[in-house]
Amino acid sequence: MKILLTNDDGYNSYGIRLLKDKLEKYGTVVIVAPDSPMSAKSCSLTIGHPIHIKEEEKNVFSCDATPVDCVSMGLSLLNIDFDLVISGCNNGLNISYDTMYSGTIGAAQQALMFGVPSIAFSTPYDDFSVIEEKFDEVFAFILKNELISKEYLLNVNFPFKEYKGLSLGTLYYRNDYQYMEKEGDGYFAYRKLEKGYDSHPDSDCYQVEHGIVSIVPLNKSYFNEKIYDDLTKKVQK
Repeated sequence: MKILLTNDDGYNSYGIRLLKDKLEKYGTVVIVAPDSPMSAKSCSLTIGHPIHIKEEEKNVFSCDATPVDCVSMGLSLLNIDFDLVISGCNNGLNISYDTMYSGTIGAAQQALMFGVPSIAFSTPYDDFSVIEEKFDEVFAFILKNELISKEYLLNVNFPFKEYKGLSLGTLYYRNDYQYMEKEGDGYFAYRKLEKGYDSHPDSDCYQVEHGIVSIVPLNKSYFNEKIYDDLTKKVQK
């Protein structure tokens, strides 16, 4: 297996180096990742000025660009027919609405644009303990059950607490409170997160709070066929 590994925390971050070590038993791993942190870049592209790529060491490349750019560079420039793109492991969870802003998820989405399957891995902030111990079990589950596809990406989040298992999950839409707060001569964005997901045991939010590795399939577009069908029926009345 040939794996392109990227992230939004930087090519030399702990999470991406951890995954490189874990993945090398499955095949050839090539890192193409930002040369500095690029969190919350979503699917942002670099347009209007050149991107530079630098080989830092064998099979490790840095780019002065976004995670999406890194995937584009890796898939189009390296002359390697990659079987899989993996993004992460992000230092911080990517659940609920986090997925809209995440550079980790954006990179995985870009892989689908190239027709290459992808997986995004994330873990609670500054806590890599569960992924260090259970990555092989999770990755084996994904391979055994043939969950990898060119039609969607897998968003995998490791839990806060002691590992209690793994499960497919749904994307839960938290009711967050977003606000801006003045600090000095500028403003900073903050949010208060909805708490308590006991009534949604299949959701990513519930799973990571209860020791479960959450595996959520995410679409490669915003289009929803059911909504389209419902609206078509309405306008035809």
